[in-house]
Order: sequence, then C-alpha cells, then structure tokens
Amino acid sequence: MNEKSARPTHRRILTLFPGALGDLLCCWPALDTLRRATGAALTLVARDAWFAALPPDDLTALSIERREVADLFGSGPLAPATRALLHGFARVESWTGSGDENFARRLADAAATAAVAVHPFRALRSGEHAAQYFARCLGIEAIVGALPVRAAAARWADGLWSAAGLGDETLVIHSGSGSARKNWEGMNAVAERWRAAGGHVIALRGPADRERAQTIAHDAEIDSAPLDRVAAVLARSSRYLGNDSGISHLAGQIGARGVAVFGPSDPIAWRPLGQGVRVLHAPDACARCGGDRFCVHRLSPGDVLAALERA
Repeated sequence: MNEKSARPTHRRILTLFPGALGDLLCCWPALDTLRRATGAALTLVARDAWFAALPPDDLTALSIERREVADLFGSGPLAPATRALLHGFARVESWTGSGDENFARRLADAAATAAVAVHPFRALRSGEHAAQYFARCLGIEAIVGALPVRAAAARWADGLWSAAGLGDETLVIHSGSGSARKNWEGMNAVAERWRAAGGHVIALRGPADRERAQTIAHDAEIDSAPLDRVAAVLARSSRYLGNDSGISHLAGQIGARGVAVFGPSDPIAWRPLGQGVRVLHAPDACARCGGDRFCVHRLSPGDVLAALERA
C-alpha cells in the first residue's frame, strides 16, 4: 500500500506496531475504536504487507522499515527527514521500543509532543485476549467490527471462482503458520475427504509457508497473494480451515465461517476475533508420536470435518 498524505484535522494520532499480521489484527479494533472516538486521523507504522488487510481510507500507512523509524533508535541528532515525517502528532502510541528510554525521548522530540506512550509488545494478563490487552494499553474498550472486502479484490475472487470452476461448497485451507509446531498434520486428509464429498478446495500459501506447510489436494492454489485478495477469497468461500496464524485472524475478522485448530497456542489469548471461526484446541502431546508434532492422534480429521460442517 502506498503512503497517503494525512487528512486535514486538528488531531493526529501516530501508532507504531512491530508485530506479525495476527498481532496487528488483534490490535486493529482498539486503533479503529480510538480513531472513531476521538475523530482523529490515524497514522500507522507497520509492515508494508499488512496494510492491504486494513480499510484503506481509515489510516495513513507508513512502513516500519523506513530509515526515519530506524533513526528513532539512533544516538546522533535526529535527521531533518525524521522530524518532517513524524512532526505534529497530538498523541503517539508505540508498541515498538519498549524499555528503551532513548527511543521514547527521540520519538517525543520528533513528534513534538509529550503525549507519548511506549507499551510492552505483549504483557497479557491471565485470561486476557490480545485484543483486550491492546485496548487496555489505550485506555479504551474496543469495538470489534468486520473488516471490509475491497471491490477490486472481490472482482478478482469472482474471476478465480470462474476460472477454476469452483462451486458453492468451497473450502479454503491455510496449512501453514509462523511455527511448525502449530501446524496440524491432518490438513490434507480433510482436503481429500472434502473433495470426495463433492466440494472444492483452495490451498492458500504465503511466503513463510513454503518449507513448513503441507501439500494440500486442491482445485485452485493461491501463493503469496496480497492480503486484500486473500480476504476476498476468505469472504467468498463457504468454509475456512487454518492453524493459529495471521490468516486465521483475517478469516475471523472478514466474516468467514470455519475452524482454526490450536495445538500449543492459548485460545483464550489468541482465538480469532468475530463469530464465524471457532477454535478446536488439542494441547496435549501425543504419546505415539512424541515431541511437538501436532499430529492426527491429537486431533482427528473426522472431528475437524464435523466442526466445519457445524460452522
């Protein structure tokens, strides 16, 4: 997403967020609620790829890889470009630079405001969801709303359905995540049984999945697509199946119906937001396979298929 100029307003809020996609999607309800409650224009500093999942008209996007952001961790005088980019914010909320007093001072100097808060990236209380934690940092109660599907991405998804001959009973499977130990090994068994029953399967892969994700029997494959297109596919599908991953969080907030399978992850803290994606949790290690394998003995394909049908 290209950087956009800030909208004219008497209030501007700058937020810096270093996390992965799932973390940012858990934080987004708090940021969006703050934006709406204050009437302020929101500037978000995060990874470039994540902005395609968020409403394009509700924020100004800045890459966290910019040299001006790196300058906030430096020791010399702030560069003029850093001051020019970050000047004039009434409020600054950062989950970057926690515990670094030098960073906080330089950020306040660049933004020309004393209203700077630097929060620990993750300091969840027992029984607290990540979305509640980020809202607590901002001193608000977040309202979780559905993310919109962009019109151009929806047209692209329509073209995919037509080109691949996909039907109404189409299951999207994302078999990867940020950690191999979170990847359930029964994804392909579910795909084969779904197709045998007359449905279609879309295999979804991202750049980080190539070495960890399973090979999935499929009718169409999406590899490293922009997140707005992924969101459109999730919204158009009849069901979704994934692990504890950013894509599962996107599925929940886009309004998809389906299942996220959790092995070592804590669903109290990290379940996808929204009502459509339910969690199946299998935290106990397998006595047969040993180690950290998230195998089909911990969670059977039959149980997952039954949960998908109920979703």
